[in-house]
Amino acid sequence: MANYTLPLDPVANIMVNLSARSAVRKAFNLALLMGDVGDKVDFGSARIKTYENTTEMLQDGFTTSDRLYKAAALIFGQAKTPPKVAIGKAMKTDSTLEAPLATLQACREDDGEWYIGIYCGAISNEQILECAQYVESVSPDTVFAYTTNDAKVMDTEDGGIFKKLKDLSYRHSFGQYSSKNDDAVCAIIGWAMGAMTGTINSAFTLAYKTEVGVETENSSALFSSAKVNAIKGNYGNVYINRGSYYNIFEEGTMADGTWFDEVIYLDKYKNDMQLAVMDLLYQNNKIAQTEAGMTRIKDAIKVVCEDMNRIGFIATGVWKSNDILNLAYGATLPSGYMIQSEPIDEQSQADRDARKAPPIYVSLKLAGAIHHVTIQVDVNR
Repeated sequence: MANYTLPLDPVANIMVNLSARSAVRKAFNLALLMGDVGDKVDFGSARIKTYENTTEMLQDGFTTSDRLYKAAALIFGQAKTPPKVAIGKAMKTDSTLEAPLATLQACREDDGEWYIGIYCGAISNEQILECAQYVESVSPDTVFAYTTNDAKVMDTEDGGIFKKLKDLSYRHSFGQYSSKNDDAVCAIIGWAMGAMTGTINSAFTLAYKTEVGVETENSSALFSSAKVNAIKGNYGNVYINRGSYYNIFEEGTMADGTWFDEVIYLDKYKNDMQLAVMDLLYQNNKIAQTEAGMTRIKDAIKVVCEDMNRIGFIATGVWKSNDILNLAYGATLPSGYMIQSEPIDEQSQADRDARKAPPIYVSLKLAGAIHHVTIQVDVNR
């Protein structure tokens, strides 16, 4: 029997809207190990492969004697364990491996998800310098980590590669001196990647952490305080024993002296804030060029700021920098941040015609971390 019914839409019109999926956010917990893969592991046409553990690497053709396998074992072997590691196949020049910068560039262009790159192979100071220069301006934000056994870094006059990078004020390079393991820095980077969980109070500092699988510099012979101070004076890092019991990493600085945790969390903050604003613009018909529209943008930024407070990277504190709009020196920042914007009514007609938002100012108060303690004890008999 034919059905000549009319549609229900004019009476009960139901519209189902499925919001667009948010852009995938980098978790900032993926390290890339670059080096000679050899012929036994089939990467196909890929430059990078990821593994969830070293067992998968063995199943894929790596052996326990491979340098990349040993470096990955350091990544996975720490008290904090990352969910995976990326392996990047080294570039070849004239059928030989000696191309760290070319490899770093190729891996960065091939995959945007990894955050820290480590070249696990022969690398000179000049090549470290080239890689350090590259990561300073590359997008997305990238850190280059390396291990050096050059004794010059312990020379107060020379300073070696640590001093060269310090003098250039490179913020995205991170070096460790080790005479015990050619890839010692993989241990502390593995710990850092494992600590990037995003859970409450998960913010960290690298100071005084244990590098599982790496010997301290004074494990079998004297390693003087003068050497430690020379390394740290040029913003290098080193793994030592203090007080017999404590095997500790000192002290977690980038080449320009900025703390590693500040760099990684500020890179993550910038990434998350950019995506939050982009998602807002992408998922809505439009954001009105009004104060109400500006409030929507600032609310999106607020979510990211609240997340930084939740993990413990920023905290309530007193602003001790220049005045910014309504934020004055000495004012308290509740929850560690303040978001302000210039009045939209004061916007130039040219900016309004170009559909630009007035400048937005986000002020952050970092929670910081205590590395050194002085205690005075007064005794009266």
